Amino acid sequence: MAAVSYVPYGCSFTDSYRQWEINLKKRRVYDAYLMPVTITIATTGFKSDAGMLTVRCNGDRFPAGFQISSSHDLASNATERREESENGKLNEASDVMEGSLEQDTIACIHDDLMLLIQRCMEEKNSGLGVQLLKHIARSEVEKDPLLRKQLIIMFNSLDDLLEAIKDVSQLCKENVFSWDVIICSSLKLGQSEKVLELYHTMKELAVEPNYNILVAVLKACGNLGSKDMAMTAHMHAVQLGYDSDVFVNAAIIDTYCKFGLFNDARIIFNSMWEQQDVSWNALIIGYCHKGCLQDSLHSLQNMQKEGFCPARSIFWTLLSSCTNSTALELGKQLHANIIGSGFENDMRIYNGLINFYGKCDAIDDACVTFNRGQMQDVVTWNVLLTAHSQKGYFEEVFAIFQAMQNDDCQPDGITFGSLLTAYCNAEDLEKGKQLHSYILALGVGTHSFVGNNLLNMYIKCGTLQDAQTIFDSLPEQDVSSWNMMIKAYLEHELIEKALAALDGMQMCGIQPDHITFLPFVKVCSNILALEHGQHIHASIVKRGFDTQLAIINSLINMYGKCGKLEEAHLLFDKAPEKDILTWNALMTGYVSEGQGLAALRLYLQLEHAGIKPDKGTYFRAIRACTAVSALGLGKRIHEAVKEAGFSTEMSIINALVDMYAKCGSLKDAHRVFQESSNKDVVTWSSLISGYAEQSDYDTAVELFQEMQEEGVKPDGIAFLSLLAACAHKGLVIKGLFWLRQMRDHYEITEELQHYDCIVDLLGCRGLFDEAEDLLETIPFQYNVVGWLSLLGSCKTYTNLKVAKRCFDIINGVDTDHTTSYVLLSSVYTKAGMYREAEELEISRRDKELWKKTGQAYIEVDNHIHCFSADDETHPQTAGIHSKLELLNLQAKQQGLLNDGVYLDTIPPVVQQDLFCRHSEKLATVFGLMTVPRDAPIRVAKNLRICTDCHQAIKIISKIEHRDILVKDIDCIHIFSNGSCSCGDRHYQSNSCTNAH
Repeated sequence: MAAVSYVPYGCSFTDSYRQWEINLKKRRVYDAYLMPVTITIATTGFKSDAGMLTVRCNGDRFPAGFQISSSHDLASNATERREESENGKLNEASDVMEGSLEQDTIACIHDDLMLLIQRCMEEKNSGLGVQLLKHIARSEVEKDPLLRKQLIIMFNSLDDLLEAIKDVSQLCKENVFSWDVIICSSLKLGQSEKVLELYHTMKELAVEPNYNILVAVLKACGNLGSKDMAMTAHMHAVQLGYDSDVFVNAAIIDTYCKFGLFNDARIIFNSMWEQQDVSWNALIIGYCHKGCLQDSLHSLQNMQKEGFCPARSIFWTLLSSCTNSTALELGKQLHANIIGSGFENDMRIYNGLINFYGKCDAIDDACVTFNRGQMQDVVTWNVLLTAHSQKGYFEEVFAIFQAMQNDDCQPDGITFGSLLTAYCNAEDLEKGKQLHSYILALGVGTHSFVGNNLLNMYIKCGTLQDAQTIFDSLPEQDVSSWNMMIKAYLEHELIEKALAALDGMQMCGIQPDHITFLPFVKVCSNILALEHGQHIHASIVKRGFDTQLAIINSLINMYGKCGKLEEAHLLFDKAPEKDILTWNALMTGYVSEGQGLAALRLYLQLEHAGIKPDKGTYFRAIRACTAVSALGLGKRIHEAVKEAGFSTEMSIINALVDMYAKCGSLKDAHRVFQESSNKDVVTWSSLISGYAEQSDYDTAVELFQEMQEEGVKPDGIAFLSLLAACAHKGLVIKGLFWLRQMRDHYEITEELQHYDCIVDLLGCRGLFDEAEDLLETIPFQYNVVGWLSLLGSCKTYTNLKVAKRCFDIINGVDTDHTTSYVLLSSVYTKAGMYREAEELEISRRDKELWKKTGQAYIEVDNHIHCFSADDETHPQTAGIHSKLELLNLQAKQQGLLNDGVYLDTIPPVVQQDLFCRHSEKLATVFGLMTVPRDAPIRVAKNLRICTDCHQAIKIISKIEHRDILVKDIDCIHIFSNGSCSCGDRHYQSNSCTNAH
């Protein structure tokens, strides 16, 4: 028997008796059958003359009409060269051919060309490769599939061969075989753009492509996502008569499936005059790659009904796509099909089934499948180990490992990788060390994969010193090893050591990848290390990683958290591509900096672009609504959350309760609270905080007690809400009671925020000695917030002595703290010390300590309007100013300006017009003009509402008979009929008995 591993199109094969040549004389459509197969022919008794016979191709009857003819007269010089090659004299033989090739004196036949290709690859001789291609392009040598295959292999072997061909069009001219080889080689090398470029050149030269070229072009279109070009190639195939070619149609089906054009793909499939295995495979895999598993399985079943036997690769591809619990039932149907097809004992499919069940969280089914197997190899055991390890079944992992050893199956690196992953926590460190000893005993610890897994285990267990020992002992440290150590340094906030490691890996000749820089950016973001972050950013740009999406997202997040929003937005705008994490990163920056309006604009832009938000997007959008009291937009986002299926997510529920509460709509906050089946301490604390901000201490305490009755244990945040309720009502005794309860009864350690809340409470009641004693004795340093709070209280009581002391302490810690200058200046102003106040303001400006711009927001008809002091940019500015002047006149006429007023504490230049044009006042007046009378006016302020505006809005509420809610950074002020819900805390008019 003689066998060849290809269908020779005019090629010869040799047996021990004679040389034969198979000539295929059939119409072009049968070119489709020229595929790598095995042909077996009994040569004994063959006659030397040409004859006809039927052969079998891979067990199937080959189409009739293939003529087998004898060939006796091969060139003698080819025989001699072949003999020389067999005797190991390849170089001598090919030297003769190469010289003849350059002089174009011989017509190289198939065997000559194969020898030359072999020499090209052995010597990496691109020059010889180009000469060879030139000879083929201008010769009449027969172009069989084996020669084509070897030429494509040569292109893949010689990296610079494509570049060495200066002009493809001149080289190939009208020789389709040469175009075929170069185009298909380009596709094989991953140069899809080159494929389409060459195809365009062919069309310009009016060279008619063959089916190989059209298949390559269609695949390139699929790789590049070039739908229009794919359709053009499809039409070209129809024009050339290849629309009945099974391989071209399969390529069209595959490409259309990649574009999601399943209806078009199905139409093409159904229009084929005869479906073949390859077309069925293309349709099934096309559905599979697009996640349409149900359609894939349905097509597989139809394929089997039509009498076609699917290849093993189809089952493997389908199994690989079933990667989560949602695909479990489909995977089980596929398993039944595999059993029916007789492939369950195929080792690769058997292992794929166990892997599928593991990834779909069906561990029991994975074990049952494992036990049904007739034999297991190391891959089988590893798949089962990995499935249990990924689910955290670590005891079972060790038991499986012991069973594997009992089965005399030698573990490999993957085995130890799964085991080490199981011990990647501090509780299992001792087991990990035992496994380490076992690895050393087996002598596999020097393998880079195992070594890196050991390194990862010690890092995850938090033992940096052991990790350093492993790292130093590695015989070869690759980029993964360095990345893990750098990440470990950064997790321990050893930035300088991480930077040294970055330099060290480059000195060892290992270049960092984008993974190296991600933890750098993350740590700089977490600890607000802007300078280090900028240095890392420069390194990223230098190495060209600034186009990596993960890097871009991390940099945007870092700059946003560090308050550099312009830089963050610039990165966002320049990003070559964006995913939802890119949008979320920029939104996070805006929300964390209190720029809720900018965050909401970004959210609306995302919606307009048709990008689907995720849970994080909605969370940030709700937080942004909270910042600007955008109740209407918040409700719309709430509806979108319900439609997206996130309304039961705890983080979303808590954000919604907080948003409604801080917008002053406690009714909506209660509704969300009651609808939630699960409530954690954050949910309760958010609602308690809502009542605290509206100075409703009694309801806050009731909720606090109800929370405990429901079995929810309060935490520090819950107590902070309760203490805030006490502060807003000035309940000093109760505030101190709850602070002691938190520490003594609930065993919750006080944090700085709790003490600052008590300082605020003491300050607003004028208990300055007690507040100072507390600030000086609490176990926290650099408590700028607490001293600022006390300095703010000094304005209420015009306590100059304490105010100056607070100012000195704050500036001793932070010499450039703008707020301290502003607050002390306001104390001076209230005390009538205008010259001192002006001098302080001059000093502040000289130091370039700029005040944070006060901004107020109001939502009208789902549109948010922003105002700043003396704002004249709003389209209705004239009407707002006119209305404000009218209100000022009405207040004077009704004698309201003397109603508990501050004229004696306001500079003379301001006394003449109490209704100055501050941001919250402008927003309130705009609300009077636009918000229906039966609805409250809701305004949000990014700072604390000033004394003037607090008094003015009280007067406005009385004149207009309107309820006005103003949310500032301290609380929610509800103005109604000339009074405020805060009880004028921080806004009382007291005598200056302790001024000096």
